[in-house]
Amino acid sequence: MLKKKSMAVLFASLLLLSMPSAFAEQTDVTLAQSIDWAMQNNEQIKAADSGAQAAKWDLARAKGENNFSLNYSHTAAKIGGAYWKVFMIEDDPSSYFINAFSASLPLYSGGRIEHTIAQAKTGSQISDLELQNMKQQIRYQATQAYYMILACKNVQEAKDEAVKQLGEHLQTVQQQFAVGTVAKADILRSEVALANAQQELVTAENNRKIAMAAFNKIVGLPIRDAVQIKEDMSYAPENYDLDTCVSYALANRPDRMAVQKGVDQAKDGIEIAKSGKKPNLSFDASYATYDTKINEFDTKQWQVGLTASINIFDGNITAAKVNSAKAKLEQAKHQESDNESSVEFEVQQAFLNMKKAESNIKTNKVAVDKAKEDFMLAGARYGVNLGTNLDVVDAQVALTTARTSYIESLYDYNVSKAALEKAMGKE
Repeated sequence: MLKKKSMAVLFASLLLLSMPSAFAEQTDVTLAQSIDWAMQNNEQIKAADSGAQAAKWDLARAKGENNFSLNYSHTAAKIGGAYWKVFMIEDDPSSYFINAFSASLPLYSGGRIEHTIAQAKTGSQISDLELQNMKQQIRYQATQAYYMILACKNVQEAKDEAVKQLGEHLQTVQQQFAVGTVAKADILRSEVALANAQQELVTAENNRKIAMAAFNKIVGLPIRDAVQIKEDMSYAPENYDLDTCVSYALANRPDRMAVQKGVDQAKDGIEIAKSGKKPNLSFDASYATYDTKINEFDTKQWQVGLTASINIFDGNITAAKVNSAKAKLEQAKHQESDNESSVEFEVQQAFLNMKKAESNIKTNKVAVDKAKEDFMLAGARYGVNLGTNLDVVDAQVALTTARTSYIESLYDYNVSKAALEKAMGKE
């Protein structure tokens, strides 16, 4: 009998170990962990990183155009007719084989190669800045999603507390109705208030689940996974100055620096277009062996020299390219100017939102304390028939509203602070 019990315990243990992870204890998640997950798993960051890698290879390709190049080719063909008669060869058609090597080194390209390399180097820097900007954007989104879960959780708790308070009040009303001290209308009004609170609780629970799914998408977790947020929202004052924030943003925002480098790229584009009017000079060499028999290759030929070329007239194509490049430079300058005002606006907007939320936190905290006291007094007065049922219900609704407003102000403050730091380009 003991042996059977031991086997049963062992079987149960194995069964528990094989259960899906959904039944395992949930891991507490902090804001720092959430951001780390987002940095590692977010697909937008991975896409931006791939773009940065591609830009580096584009730079390597541009540099390669300024290097020595060596080519080999082999030709196997049948040739006949007048071609062979020139060489007094009677076999017509005849086999023809060529092994050829050619080498080239650019000596001068009118600035085309140099500015193409500079443009590609700037493009690589822009891609790195875009990756950095994407990381900051995802960091902000992860922070926002994290605090949204906290806000929804706290609102759900406030709604749950409202259901409990109204349920207890309904019991008080029923007891007083039983002894004939209140009218039936008090019961009906209390039941309606409780039903409304229960519906709001269901909505709050649903909002929390949606917030959790949105959080999972940002940080790269399975959408249906449940996470347990470890921290709670708090108020940590920041001594930010608007002028300092704007100056910092204009000097450090990665997208701002990327737009500025776009102007440099456009300038290089003008020089690349102008190179079409300038001469090109290269060192070229070739060596070839050819014959009518593949195993002989008795005929050999080599050539070494300089090749110079210049565009005399190309139907105004080069002039059109230069004008197009100049227009793109003007476009880049306008984009830079617009970006400057956009950055300043974004910083100011986030700064003012943070200050507004900061002020609301203090006001709403006082409102919550007063609403709690008012609800307790209303309940006490009703218990001794000195107050009305409507007073209690209204006081409870006011208390829930004050709690919700306080939660929203905490959420707005923390998210606005994160938005300000993102707008400033802070790491």
